[in-house]
Amino acid sequence: SDASSLMLKARRDGDEYVINGEKTSITFADRADAYLIFARTGKPEEGAKGVSAFFIPYEGTKGISRTKFDDVGSAIIGRGSVFFDDVRVPVSHRLGDEGKGFTQVMQGFDYSRALIGLQCVGAAQASLDEAWAYSKEREAFGKPIGQFQGVSFPLAEGESQIAAVRQLCYHALALRDAGLPHTAEAAMCKWMGPRNAFDVIHQCLLTFGHYGWSKDLPH
Repeated sequence: SDASSLMLKARRDGDEYVINGEKTSITFADRADAYLIFARTGKPEEGAKGVSAFFIPYEGTKGISRTKFDDVGSAIIGRGSVFFDDVRVPVSHRLGDEGKGFTQVMQGFDYSRALIGLQCVGAAQASLDEAWAYSKEREAFGKPIGQFQGVSFPLAEGESQIAAVRQLCYHALALRDAGLPHTAEAAMCKWMGPRNAFDVIHQCLLTFGHYGWSKDLPH
């Protein structure tokens, strides 16, 4: 994505900034207590150099409205749009230097990408634990379904995949702790985590049969 070509504007007005525009496809949009946003304080042709970062509390800040999207998944965290209409925040709410917020915050993205990988690992591991437990309880043809290789082998594969992604994420974070380059490893975490977690959770859903398709279960 062309993240630096944003349209949200922040205009300096004395000891405050006045913010106008929209942020869309935002995680936690309708339930966040505060927002960390990027807004353009410079000219569009300046690209990333004209972008500043701001911390904006939701409670007590006038001019913020928000919506929630009706998505097929991610019910726990949600997604939506946040609208800023003449939102005023003090200069003290700017993070970093004016016009440098984007580049300063982007330096932390490698860290967050490793964490995203671990978030996906956690979700997949929860589904695996639930599927293993169910495979010991649910009986078919006179014995627990976990005794059938068609049930147990895919779950074992999932355990292997998730264990590998987990170790990759730990490796990326260890490189960061050591002050070593970890951009490539972090990008691998960002790709491998969601990719493998999706397949594993889907297999866990199948393990539960038609029950897995119900919203009564978390898969």
